[in-house]
Amino acid sequence: MKEESSLKRSFYCIVISVAIFLASPVYAALNDTDAEMLRQAFQAGGFLMEEIEPLLRDQRLALHPEILNQKTKGINYLRPRFGLLSRSSIKRGQQVLKEHRNTLKNIEVSYGVPGEILVAIFRVETNLGRNLGQYRVFNSLLTLTVMVNRRSLWAGQELIDLLTLCKNNLTNPFSIKGSAAGAFGLCQFMPSSYLTYGTDGNGDGMVDLFDFSDAMASTANFLRSHGWHNRNVKKQFRAILAYNHCENYAKAVLSYSKQVKPNHTLKANTTRKNSKHSNGARGKNITRTKVLLTFGQFCG
Repeated sequence: MKEESSLKRSFYCIVISVAIFLASPVYAALNDTDAEMLRQAFQAGGFLMEEIEPLLRDQRLALHPEILNQKTKGINYLRPRFGLLSRSSIKRGQQVLKEHRNTLKNIEVSYGVPGEILVAIFRVETNLGRNLGQYRVFNSLLTLTVMVNRRSLWAGQELIDLLTLCKNNLTNPFSIKGSAAGAFGLCQFMPSSYLTYGTDGNGDGMVDLFDFSDAMASTANFLRSHGWHNRNVKKQFRAILAYNHCENYAKAVLSYSKQVKPNHTLKANTTRKNSKHSNGARGKNITRTKVLLTFGQFCG
């Protein structure tokens, strides 16, 4: 275990140092002591420079400074403009439940997580697969690591995990696209979550988070591992919060799951206008949004 931890630390040093070397002129200012420390880190990690350089000299490598300012917290998914509880959104979710009924039922038997919860996360994360992310995950994590910010250390570890999973699966890191934060797949897992909770849902011997069965089984495994309980709403809420640390997100998942649940009467967000009264009074816009909001305040 200590050897694995040491290897990861060494690999982290390699990735960060080579990234700085290639992405900025800082490397030219390194003194002899710093250069020797780099050599030791490479040797301790068991990697040769020629094993890392091809990856970081790839023409597809790019830094994306704009992602540092992207809002990731406090999104109100229940606002009508997001469309989560619109009639068409609910119908699409119900269709996914219908098409994958057997797969989702088997997953529920194995992990205790209902299909409508998994489909709700699928809907909120990627709009049922329509928005999987446009960034190369390697570049997203490299940007967050190299361009110093509050997430640099976290991103550096996720970058290590990304390279680890790619090595295990014989996958080119540049081939995986996802979000600006480095999440990927139908339900947007981070590399560390892939390594910890990734599950082979279709029995083909691989964990492919762009495959429906694998993505849903992995998400169910994550929720169960974080205390999901079908008869305890508070535990359900906490498990979803572990998936995304925002109360708005958890509320949205639970609300959508209730709307798409089989045998549930369709109730979508609607906006109606009162007709003008004969005395000339102005009609008022009345927005009727029936959702369950029982936990906490919106994220800041």
